[in-house]
Amino acid sequence: MKGKNEPSKLLLEKKELKILIEIGNIGAKYAANPLSKILKQSVTINVPRVGMMPPSMLPTFYHGQNTPTAAVCMPLTEVMECHFLFIFEMYESKEITTLMTKTLAHAEQASIKISVLEEFGNILLGSLLTAISDLTALNIISASLVLIDALLDAIISDFVRKLSVSTGGALVIDTCLRCRGGYYAAVQLMIFLSPELQELLISKSIFPPKKARKGDVELTSLGNLSIETEDSVKAALNTKE
Repeated sequence: MKGKNEPSKLLLEKKELKILIEIGNIGAKYAANPLSKILKQSVTINVPRVGMMPPSMLPTFYHGQNTPTAAVCMPLTEVMECHFLFIFEMYESKEITTLMTKTLAHAEQASIKISVLEEFGNILLGSLLTAISDLTALNIISASLVLIDALLDAIISDFVRKLSVSTGGALVIDTCLRCRGGYYAAVQLMIFLSPELQELLISKSIFPPKKARKGDVELTSLGNLSIETEDSVKAALNTKE
C-alpha cells in the first residue's frame, strides 16, 4: 500500500472508472427521492462525468478562479483522510435556497440560506456515502457539515494547503439536478481522498466482503439513508470486462 504522502493515481483503469461512475449514479438516485419529497415535485439527478485531476487544476478546469461560490464540506473522521466538497456557484445556491424555502418567506434570509444549503448538502453527501457503503460494505462516519462562502480558487487552495494533497488527485463527480418546469443546476462534487482510501474503495467494490471481518477498516456517517442495496449493480461491478 502507498504511503500517506504519495500521490493518488490520476489515470483510472476502465474497471475503476466504472465503479466510481456507479457510486455516483447510485448516490444520485438515492438523493433524488428525499429531494422530491421536500420540493413536492419530481427531481432527477444525473452524473454525466467522473474523473481524477490534480486539485490545483480544479479552478482553471471549471473556469471559476474568481467565481463567488458556496461549498458544503463534509470530512470523514479518524481512520482515513478524506473530505467531500459540494460546490455551487452563488447563483445556483440562491436558486436552490429559493426552491426549498417558498413556504418560509417570513423567516430571516441568512439563516434560511445556511440551513437549506446544509440540508441539501447533507442529503446529497449522505446518499453518496450510503452508495459507497452498499458497494464496499464499509461503515462510513463523517464529522459535521461546514458551509463555506468564498471564491472557488480560494476554497480549493485552502483545501490543498490544509490536506497536503497538492501532488495527489481529486475525484470529481459532475452532478446535474433537474426539477419540473425546466429548472437545472450543475453541481460539482470534489472528493479529496488519500491514496489508501482510493485503493480501498476500488478493491472492496470489486471484491465486496460477504460479512465484516475482524480488523476491517471502518469509516462512518452520522445520517446514512437506510435504502436497500441493488444486488444487480453489485453483480454488474463484479462481472469481468
